[in-house]
Amino acid sequence: MKKIILFVATLLLLVNCNSPRSSEPAKESEAEPEYVLSEAWRTDTLLRTCESVRYDETRQLLFVSCINGTPSGKDGNGFISMVAPDGNIRSLEWVTGLDAPKGMGVEGNLLYVADIDQLVIIDIGKAEIIEKIPVEGASFLNDVAVGADGTVYFSDSDTGILWTYSNGEVKSWITEGLDRPNGLYVEGNRVLLTSSGSQDLKVIDLATGNMKTVTTEIGAGDGVEFTGKEGYYITSSWTGEVFLIFPDFTKKSLLKTSDQGINSADIGFNPKEQVVYVPTFYKNSVVAYRLVNRAE
Repeated sequence: MKKIILFVATLLLLVNCNSPRSSEPAKESEAEPEYVLSEAWRTDTLLRTCESVRYDETRQLLFVSCINGTPSGKDGNGFISMVAPDGNIRSLEWVTGLDAPKGMGVEGNLLYVADIDQLVIIDIGKAEIIEKIPVEGASFLNDVAVGADGTVYFSDSDTGILWTYSNGEVKSWITEGLDRPNGLYVEGNRVLLTSSGSQDLKVIDLATGNMKTVTTEIGAGDGVEFTGKEGYYITSSWTGEVFLIFPDFTKKSLLKTSDQGINSADIGFNPKEQVVYVPTFYKNSVVAYRLVNRAE
């Protein structure tokens, strides 16, 4: 009996010696890239209550909407500034005569601006307002995005309505199911939408209007931009936070300034240079941050 036990013990020892050691490191799964924001520059504090930044790739410049007063005040004090890609303010009051301008969209030579209860159209070459289109029932028009076919999409945060403008006609598009909709980004057959009320990111089918919530807890959702890398987006929370959204719609906080009392309103993005432009609202400046992948 002892011989049998000894034989079995010896056999087990030999098997254990020939087996892979448990202390050897297992193969690691591919890690998520480590993205961070690195400050590149900041403008002078002359951009009065700057709410939105729109990067114009064609002209290589930034348009900045300045409320210059209260967000819903119809006071005629609002203006659009033109800023160079290095942060120098090229023209502080490039276009004046607005009330409380917010989100913007560029289509050809036209700049579309949301302004409380009207959609303002600016001729970029002439630097002048060519039309102010009233939007019946609107009270807090917020962001603007332009589709590939030239359709202009814009949000009303107060009424919870998404609007469209096409062929000279304004139409309500989505009228239910939204809680303070704000940031818009149009790509292909869908629209990405951030909302400050529900604090989430939704994907909306352009053809059907069907909505799906894909990311939650993104703060007071404001701007949303595509990074140029498939599946990666940047969103901002007005209270002072910027998130990176991954292809699986998980998120990572890249910047938090709320504890310093600094807002991050409707961001712009330069995909070629990987730079996000953050309007600080009451701090009256735009801060540029480079999106860096430490793994590269």
